[in-house]
Amino acid sequence: MYEIQLHPADIRKQVRYYFLSRRVFHWLVAGGAVLALVLAAGAVLAPLGLQSLLLSGRLRSLSQQNDLQHEVLNQRETVLDRLEREVASARALQRQISLILGAPQDSVGLGGYPEPAELEVTVPEAQLALRRGLKLASDTKALLTLADELAGFARSHEDLTLAVPSICPLPVGTFVLTSPFGNRTSPFTNTVDFHSGIDLASREGTPVLATGDGRIVFAGRFPLSRNVRWWRYGNVVVIDHGDRYLTIYAHLQEIDVRRGATVRRGERVGTVGNTGWSTSPHLHYEVRVRAEQGHEPVPADPRIYILNYQWTGHEELLVRGRSAPAPAFDPLPSRVTRR
Repeated sequence: MYEIQLHPADIRKQVRYYFLSRRVFHWLVAGGAVLALVLAAGAVLAPLGLQSLLLSGRLRSLSQQNDLQHEVLNQRETVLDRLEREVASARALQRQISLILGAPQDSVGLGGYPEPAELEVTVPEAQLALRRGLKLASDTKALLTLADELAGFARSHEDLTLAVPSICPLPVGTFVLTSPFGNRTSPFTNTVDFHSGIDLASREGTPVLATGDGRIVFAGRFPLSRNVRWWRYGNVVVIDHGDRYLTIYAHLQEIDVRRGATVRRGERVGTVGNTGWSTSPHLHYEVRVRAEQGHEPVPADPRIYILNYQWTGHEELLVRGRSAPAPAFDPLPSRVTRR
């Protein structure tokens, strides 16, 4: 048995006595020890708990910032995609203009993927985006340099620039390409032959436009007795664009020009028709190119020279246009070659 006495500070009050059995006393001691341990652990763990709460809040903030940065990165990548497409399109146009003007072609392409210098970027997606951005800047600078050189060439060859057959012979949006340049199966003989131009299906009466400045060297229909193959063209207009180019507009319904007249790019020379060997209203359009003055003009794919319309497989056309061998074709009749 244990006795516990409580003596009040006021001596006038009675002393209180508590009697505990040995078992209860041991439980009190054990409880006190446990309470002391809990208090000691609390004193140690409380700062850690507070730190954990602060870290948890910081982690949430960083997670939100990371999500925001990924969203910004995705937006930047979308912009990079668009700019890369625009630079590639401008590059293709530069190559096309260089080709049709006969300007010197650069022998090297644009830049590669430069490594980011003096920048620490650890996220792989951000590294790739950074390299793409640096390459885009490099490509743009190179393209501007090429454009300046091409502009200088055009200024020094103004007559050639005006004469190049560089627009579509029909208003954009009024035609469908039905037969491209090159070998095809003839709809009349069902055999493979060489198609020296392109066929653009359109409504009868659609205006046909001169594609470059030049002089009309033929307007009418070739007599059957003089040239069977050219008689098949029906009503045809032939424009001489100087020393380098000649264009042919066939199967016309109406002819609005006369031989010997001069025309400017975009002027009307006739309308779409269905004359000659033709299964439906369309324009047969040819571009012929002279390698040197006095040489026979050789057919070339007209799509290479049209700048105001984007054809399917545009880049492939340009590649073929640089190295295509001279095809077998019908030479110009004497009535056209005489000036």
